Amino acid sequence: MRLQLENNIFVAQIDTLGAELCSLLRKDSGEEFVWQGDERYWAGHAPTLFPITGKLKDLRFEYKEKNYELPPHGFAKEREFFVQSHTKTCVELVLEADRETLRQYPFLFRFTCVFTLTAAGLAITRRVENTGKEKMYFSVGEHLGLSLTPWGGSLENYALVFPAAQTAWNWQLNKGLLDKKTPYLDNTDTLPLSKALFQTYGCLVLQGLSAPWVALRPVGNDRGIRVSIGGFAAMVVWSPDNDGQFVCVEPWQGLPS
Repeated sequence: MRLQLENNIFVAQIDTLGAELCSLLRKDSGEEFVWQGDERYWAGHAPTLFPITGKLKDLRFEYKEKNYELPPHGFAKEREFFVQSHTKTCVELVLEADRETLRQYPFLFRFTCVFTLTAAGLAITRRVENTGKEKMYFSVGEHLGLSLTPWGGSLENYALVFPAAQTAWNWQLNKGLLDKKTPYLDNTDTLPLSKALFQTYGCLVLQGLSAPWVALRPVGNDRGIRVSIGGFAAMVVWSPDNDGQFVCVEPWQGLPS
């Protein structure tokens, strides 16, 4: 079920399936900032990543001598959240552990996702509570699919821009798992984007960033969309090796292993 939020500037749609942002539209210009999904390229919009980010080796883990299996990015994206509250500008969605989650993940939890429209855009809060007595292991993250259609042009016409120069490392992945860590950004405030970049790396898994946010912008244009990344363990950047007109900017608290 999709729930709508609206203020004087924006309209947003949030799906209770997966607590997923499906649309963020600026009313005066008609600009849609979220990728609208297309199975030819990528059907998602902005999946919620929990209780893992990325994937596990062989899609499984062992806890107290018992094996458990989790799909890439966890199960939250496939679960129906219940609506704790819903106003014109804010919705609070909750997922709690049940028999099905305990078969995949042996921890009791309450996972709350709050979406709030403001004059500046959309604030997303993810809150994880351990409702059991055992120490709980988890990761949480965003998978924001940002559309290129508001400004047009190919991916090569875009860059990710930081508010100050950054130096960062990139983890190269092997079969979706961390492999080699190499220098990537060297005292620069701009990360140029291109299809060739993702053909070479698959995705970027950047660590060491100190910036509070990054903005997707057309080259030479101050307009764009800003994503908060401060305090996260890594920022993942991904775009498919096809004609899909979007790029995913993904703040992660946790890494695939």
